[in-house]
Amino acid sequence: MCGISGIISKNATITPQQLEAFNNITKHRGPDDEGYVLFDTNTQQHHILFGVDTPLEVKNTSLLYKPTESIQTNKESFHIALGHRRLSILDLSPLGHLPMCDHNQRFWITYNGEVYNFIEIKEELMSVGYTFKSSSDTEVILNAYIEWGEKCLNKMMGMFAIAIFDKQKEEIFLARDRFGIKPLYYYTDQNQNFYFGSEIKQFTTSPTWQAILNKQKAYDYLFYNLTDHSDETMFEGVYHLPPGCYYKSTLTNFSFSGKLPVINWYQIPKIKTNLSFEAAANQFKDMFKNVVKMHLRSDVTVGSALSGGLDSSAIVCQINELLTAQNKADIQKTFSSVANDERFSEKKWMDEVINFTNVDAHFVYPSGANLFELTPKILWHMDEPYNSQSAYLGYHVFQNAAQNGVKVLLNGQGADEYLSGYTDFRSLRWKLLFQKFQLTTLLDELKENGFSSITNRVSHLFKIGLSLLVPDKWTTNYLSTLKSDYQQIKNLVNLEKLTNSKKLTHPLANLNADNNSVYNIANKQLFYTSLPKYLRWEDRNSMAHAVEARVPFLDHRLVEYTLSLPVNFLDSKTETKKLLVNGLKNLLPKAISNRTDKKGFITPEEIWVKQEYTREIRAQLAQSIKHSQGIIKPEALSYFDDVVAGKKPFNYNYWRLILLGMWMNLYNVKLL
Repeated sequence: MCGISGIISKNATITPQQLEAFNNITKHRGPDDEGYVLFDTNTQQHHILFGVDTPLEVKNTSLLYKPTESIQTNKESFHIALGHRRLSILDLSPLGHLPMCDHNQRFWITYNGEVYNFIEIKEELMSVGYTFKSSSDTEVILNAYIEWGEKCLNKMMGMFAIAIFDKQKEEIFLARDRFGIKPLYYYTDQNQNFYFGSEIKQFTTSPTWQAILNKQKAYDYLFYNLTDHSDETMFEGVYHLPPGCYYKSTLTNFSFSGKLPVINWYQIPKIKTNLSFEAAANQFKDMFKNVVKMHLRSDVTVGSALSGGLDSSAIVCQINELLTAQNKADIQKTFSSVANDERFSEKKWMDEVINFTNVDAHFVYPSGANLFELTPKILWHMDEPYNSQSAYLGYHVFQNAAQNGVKVLLNGQGADEYLSGYTDFRSLRWKLLFQKFQLTTLLDELKENGFSSITNRVSHLFKIGLSLLVPDKWTTNYLSTLKSDYQQIKNLVNLEKLTNSKKLTHPLANLNADNNSVYNIANKQLFYTSLPKYLRWEDRNSMAHAVEARVPFLDHRLVEYTLSLPVNFLDSKTETKKLLVNGLKNLLPKAISNRTDKKGFITPEEIWVKQEYTREIRAQLAQSIKHSQGIIKPEALSYFDDVVAGKKPFNYNYWRLILLGMWMNLYNVKLL
């Protein structure tokens, strides 16, 4: 896990010192090492440089990619440069230094992530004559690209953002993992200098940088609570390489304006598996065990984030079983965020897992007391506004892991989006019951799921039937579910400030898919509405503390296999995540398997707003109104007062308003 950087300068106008600043603003991502390589395409020369954080041991090696000059004194101009900040996880020796090259110094790589099956790929490459100097996955990826080109991506299991430069062909290759677990952003300045890196804040070091608000994305955030759902960001002109995509071009043909014409190398395949439920659950169990085992590959301590929910509990219990089977003396460390208020606390569920596995448990108890002391810092790490105080809790969890010497943390992110953690899967199953005219069963299920009166049940039954007649496009679905929030925000935001001459559109208007299959529901949640924002929070919170976050549930084999199964394997009258619960029933404590009161990663925000920190939160809202350059209306304060007084229902709209203004001030974002 690291930070990567690169600059392609059409006219060789960037200095090495600008590259150093661009790379080192993400020192938090990789405090263990730094490195650079510069290429002058006119002379065909390259320079391998070190910085102040490059260890002496790296400079004293005999490696072909060892740095020999200081970037602080080098005065060479360049057309392309690669930079790296290293967090040492695999092969802690100088052999793992980056940027790394092959034995001919033709191919150069800078890379962020982990490829968990690097051992298996390495063996395949060795069988056809490749030799290796290090035990890192970076060297494996580089040689895999040399052997198979972009097709090497299909062999890789894991999370990655990769940049490879072929010096001979003068060809750049940029790629991102299937689900976008690791970030890769890019931006072109007015002098046709193309920048790419792990975090948006790197672009702020450009001499010509100006932060301009992307009004469409601000609209999506304020009105629909959506972020990270497209290849655009809230900074105008800053993009990210979409999940499962790559870009490959010679420098001669390189695109120095707007979005890159990327190639989508990965899409979840549409397949069907014909198994009994018992056989399917057993196969999931075996696959999950193999995936977690592979995610434990590391040369540093690996711990787990434990929330008390099913997903994180499954990972903790699986690790415990693997360590026990291997007779290892290692005691797994877990890290959890706990609310002091029992109404919001998940600790009793955490304790079930802790007592069952005898792990070394660590807890943090975040409160609202330092909320606005830490929020600007978290927002700086996040690059863009976020949606929930869950990110605030996550920040503390990774901080606690770092304080206890743990550099890798496994967590349960990604399971909800395809294993039926959200209500869309249950809605689909109800539609299928309606289609089969199993109305008595359907009415009974509606009663079990909160539709207490017969009037409510019949009314919802009618809506289900209507949804089968009217195309259930994602846009329609979002408009109906967010209608009340939309109307409230509309009264608090100067919409004309976001429109001007450019017409705003619904954020999912171009996605022509419905909610009438498991595949479509999961695809929507994995790539657009849910997972992308959580992956950004996870990446930034973990990297803020130089901790690597790993997400076993996003192994593509697990996702593809699960989506090949029918919805009734995933959801039932009383169970969500049915496949997971039944597949791992002998692995988990019964209390966790039988749990039905899912809370999620929550904070006592309503208490903070209405009782404990009302004055502080209101004051911050007032500041954000001022910093929003007219986007947020002063009426937002009256709205906040009504929420505090109970005249209006509590929701999280206030938080989006606060963060937008705070972010615009923090990053000096202009409204043009």
